Amino acid sequence: MASMTLPDKWISRITIPSFGLLVLLGCDPGVSGTAWSIVAPSQLERPGVVLFDPVQRHTVLERMNADERTFLCGPPEEEWESFKAITRPRAPGQRRGKSAEPFAMEVMRATAWVVATHDRATVSAVVGVMNRWAKGKALTKLDETTNELYALNRTILPVIVSWSALKDQPGMDREKTGRIERWLGSLMQLRQQMAPSADKITSRNNHHYLDASVDMAWGALRGDQESFDKGVAAYMGALDDMRADGSLPLETERGARALWYQRHAIASLVTIAEMASVQGIDLYGQDVQGKSLHKAIEFLVRGVNDLSLVLPYAQVNQNSGTTQDWREQDLSFLEGRGHGRHYMAWAEPYRARFPDRTEARELTALLDRWDPEFQPAIDDYSGGNMSCFFAAPPDLPARDQG
Repeated sequence: MASMTLPDKWISRITIPSFGLLVLLGCDPGVSGTAWSIVAPSQLERPGVVLFDPVQRHTVLERMNADERTFLCGPPEEEWESFKAITRPRAPGQRRGKSAEPFAMEVMRATAWVVATHDRATVSAVVGVMNRWAKGKALTKLDETTNELYALNRTILPVIVSWSALKDQPGMDREKTGRIERWLGSLMQLRQQMAPSADKITSRNNHHYLDASVDMAWGALRGDQESFDKGVAAYMGALDDMRADGSLPLETERGARALWYQRHAIASLVTIAEMASVQGIDLYGQDVQGKSLHKAIEFLVRGVNDLSLVLPYAQVNQNSGTTQDWREQDLSFLEGRGHGRHYMAWAEPYRARFPDRTEARELTALLDRWDPEFQPAIDDYSGGNMSCFFAAPPDLPARDQG
């Protein structure tokens, strides 16, 4: 990412000590938005490793008993032949195209099972279907629309995370691996052509964070520092945009889905923070004038428990995506959604990393109330089966008794 020159009066410096990363913040009150530039990035410490270390996680999962591993990482459904290549994924609000969600879901499930067991048959099956999609040039026939880019990002993020965990498995076919990586590369090029202009709200809201998480994942996979740094810049920009109470303006002004979109943004920001952590970068520990990801999570939890905190923002009622009254917040994200996914899957790495933080304990209490069967928590926005990749062993006897 190119460096940007700013007048001295605009610049405040934020240093990440463990990384030596210098970020410039343009803060002229007369300018709309914030200019961030990565000035002195370090090299990626672990190119090829994306969201988590599959070797280290396999070691942890091996120490669990078979029931615990199966509970968290359970085997895929193995309906592989039904996953034909879809060239045009159906975008939100569109009728044309076909949903790529079943493909992404099975890839996420299969990858978790491979990480847990190193099952060779599952490796062969999931790589086979990814190769089939590569040969069929899947996901490549898109118009340059925001919703289609969104649909592509939702699919490609878990595929990149999965591929990072699969590519070094023994006995991989070089022809297939080459084809899959060329296909992923072509999708990344297509995404660049579809990038929204700077004046679009999707260049600054949860769409932007999801988009940046995909760039960051690809950068980590390929050792591409410039792509990786897009995730860091988006994360720091989110902290700058955040209000002092942890709310994100472009999310919490969206009527009945104010908390819904606050959570949506947090999901991508947690994923970005975890990918940074793999490379030795502590984004969780960063703040901009006291504003941090912890504050955003605190606001979400407090807002769910006390809607009066979010309603002053929600009344703007900007593009809520629902006819529901803004006074009645849509909290359905706290329950499982279609195809076995869960919008709160990001809570798994956060709880595992910060078990003693108040925010993590309150997240657990919230999930226990709303969805006691939260695990295994899988979501494409987070990159896969987050319970398998991050969670501590579950209390299976207590669950069985319930």
